[in-house]
Amino acid sequence: MTARNIIFFGESGHGKSSVINMILGSDRAPTSSSAMGCTFQSNSYPHEVLGHNLVLWDTAGLNEGDQGTVKDTEAVASLYRLLQGLEDGVSLLVFCIRAPRINSAAHKNWILFREIICQKEVPIVMAVTHLENEEPMDGWWLQNENSFREYGMNPCSEHGSGVACITASKGRQRRGRHAFQDEYEESQEKIRQLIVDNHLRIPYRVRAVEWFQTIAFTYTKSGWCGRVEEVTEERQERGRGIYELALRWNISLDEAEKVARILQGRPN
Repeated sequence: MTARNIIFFGESGHGKSSVINMILGSDRAPTSSSAMGCTFQSNSYPHEVLGHNLVLWDTAGLNEGDQGTVKDTEAVASLYRLLQGLEDGVSLLVFCIRAPRINSAAHKNWILFREIICQKEVPIVMAVTHLENEEPMDGWWLQNENSFREYGMNPCSEHGSGVACITASKGRQRRGRHAFQDEYEESQEKIRQLIVDNHLRIPYRVRAVEWFQTIAFTYTKSGWCGRVEEVTEERQERGRGIYELALRWNISLDEAEKVARILQGRPN
């Protein structure tokens, strides 16, 4: 059976690579402990999780800005190309976010990839990281759930809340044991179960978004000696994707068109 693709995405420094390593049970995905992002190209990690053959994808950190190693627009375009290029389809989106941060950028990324690019056909779950000092860790979601709902960020809830409140850090080691060993092992079990419970058994093949559409029009013109010629020309207009992006992100059509051109790799 073909392994199913699980996509981890989110801002730089929010723990994507660390969460993947926790699932793998080894440090195979490179991580960065600083604010500077270290992930540019998407990296895949085939792994059997609770009896399921999966491929875990570590993707470029979104919204890094000028201080990151990957420009935000390049990171978004990289993830878009990955989703489109997976011929075996996508089975789950895992949105990684660091507590207690939630901002408009997180909301925009959620909307773009879950609703516009994946057309709500791929389930999405959330991994909330850096909760090692929260007691209990799951209590964080109970306190903050409404804030995410207000942003329209609703994780798949067919199996529980669709959220794993976790830590991907074991903490410092003292006397042969890590400070957050118990929390880490609990988190490892939760994130593995979250993925297995919610991923699509029949993956969804992500199709290209109609950012632009080609309109053909025909007209007649007079040639030599009064001869009438029929001429067909084409022009490109904004497609459904641009209008949807402008509406969902609350931006102008010109701004939405710029984003669409970046995603398609077109010159401005």
